[in-house]
Amino acid sequence: MMEIQRIKLGFFAVNCYLIKEAGHVLIIDPGARANKILEALQEQEHVEAIVLTHGHFDHIGAVDALVNQFHCPVYLNPKDEELARDMHLNALGKFSAALHCKTMPLEEPIVQIGSFQLKVFEAPGHTAGSCLIQIGNVMFTGDVLFKGSIGRCDLYSGNESEMRRSLKQFQKMDPELILYPGHEEPTMLQDELNHNPFLKERS
Repeated sequence: MMEIQRIKLGFFAVNCYLIKEAGHVLIIDPGARANKILEALQEQEHVEAIVLTHGHFDHIGAVDALVNQFHCPVYLNPKDEELARDMHLNALGKFSAALHCKTMPLEEPIVQIGSFQLKVFEAPGHTAGSCLIQIGNVMFTGDVLFKGSIGRCDLYSGNESEMRRSLKQFQKMDPELILYPGHEEPTMLQDELNHNPFLKERS
């Protein structure tokens, strides 16, 4: 049975998720404090990969340290490669980070990582390479969709019109999906379709 463990990390309280099943683990968006993530892993658990919903600094800060520890692949949409590797582009005030490890492409429609099957929906708007990642009946929305809100579009490679198009995808999805966003609390897609003003106005 799949277990989802949420860890809040860093100044911006990014949600890092550990997806665990039968001793195998995916790490989604390890934004900071690799030591805190390591403490949440059992000695017998095997990290299959790190998966990034997008390339912003607050979602990638612990990636290189974890790769050095586990020698695991890292998946990122290629459209966010430039952002993730340039500390000048990938900055907000005094905060920044950059990837140095190699990455594998996170692209539609399916990415198979060990026993984990990821259904990938490209959803640009927050960044050019933002992705929604569905595993079974749960979806990791990164900074595209939050409980009652959406991600900002005014940072590098953000685009408001693309965000509007990306949000329309939710209208065609199973309303019973459980959504795990990049910040704040989990929610249900049905609740967002009913109450999130950014989805309601585009229904």
